[in-house]
Amino acid sequence: MTKVTALILFFIEECAIIELMDNRVNDFTQGGVTYMMKTIPVYIGLCLLILAVLTSCTREPKPSEQPVVSDKDSANTITVAIDGSTFLPDATKSIKRDFSEGLTLKKALLNSGLVDFTADGKRIQSVGEVSLDSSLSWAVKLNGKDIKQENWDIELHAKDEVTIYVKAADSGGDGVVYQTTLLKVSGGSVMPNLKRQYAGIYVQECTVRDVLKSSGVVRMSENNKYVVAVENVIPRVNERWVIMVNNKELMENGLDMKLSPRDAVKLELAKVS
Repeated sequence: MTKVTALILFFIEECAIIELMDNRVNDFTQGGVTYMMKTIPVYIGLCLLILAVLTSCTREPKPSEQPVVSDKDSANTITVAIDGSTFLPDATKSIKRDFSEGLTLKKALLNSGLVDFTADGKRIQSVGEVSLDSSLSWAVKLNGKDIKQENWDIELHAKDEVTIYVKAADSGGDGVVYQTTLLKVSGGSVMPNLKRQYAGIYVQECTVRDVLKSSGVVRMSENNKYVVAVENVIPRVNERWVIMVNNKELMENGLDMKLSPRDAVKLELAKVS
């Protein structure tokens, strides 16, 4: 308040000086162009500039402009985490979402933007861009405890932690460290929106062909020597599905190549030059 009062007094004082000068100007002859007449507009502009600068320098932020983060607001959330463990270590991530009364486990998973359910809504079909073959399945824990599929409608509470993880479909190997293979599907520049991944348990001596057939999304020719369709996408005359392992394109007989754990097979739709 003291700064504002000082500024007002300063402005009144300057206006009085300007008025005095204006009266003196009127005493000059009517046809003369005097030094004072040229100086007054400049002086007025200078005063206004000084006033604007002083005002902006003394401006204090309003209370509404200050960020307010309360402990209550920060605690009113839930956590949804993906634990890829040894199956999909690159898929591990954690996000927080706002909590609201009546929020169910299934609604929280859908709201995460990471989870897609099967058509019947009973099982998780994919997490992110990753689906699992028949050897693996998605499972969920709530605050460290496993949740059965029939409990999707259980209501959550603030600060709850939901964890999505991968386990062997037979669930008979607790404590066993599984290794995986990964199949990546990309539409390339032809279909840029087509991006999927399929993970499965690594089987010793498995080949590229074995991974393609076990994915459930690749249709092979009758002699199993080339890919006919992927995700029901059949290449046009000037297109083909390129097969790669660890980003290196396979030769014609590459389908018989034996894979190692963590190898990534990729199918990419490309134009034929």
